[in-house]
Amino acid sequence: MNIDESSAVPSPWRVRHSFPHPVVTNVSDAPLALARAMIREGDEVHLEQWGLVLPGDQNEICLCGLETGDLCVTLSWRSTGAEGRELLWQFVF
Repeated sequence: MNIDESSAVPSPWRVRHSFPHPVVTNVSDAPLALARAMIREGDEVHLEQWGLVLPGDQNEICLCGLETGDLCVTLSWRSTGAEGRELLWQFVF
């Protein structure tokens, strides 16, 4: 799959990796709509829905009892003016 670099969007998130409760912050100047975290451990997926995340807002993700060896967190959101595109950004421990 070819990726069009002209459509690349910088991540609006900053993560403080403090396991088992990482904190993600919206470091952009824009509100992020329909924001959520999808936590995948092996074949299991857990969802935390936040809704609207304003600039500077922080959200703590609970990873208690999960193993970091097969763990991936995907943040999903829609930017205002992004024509309804869902954007994704992942991090691991």
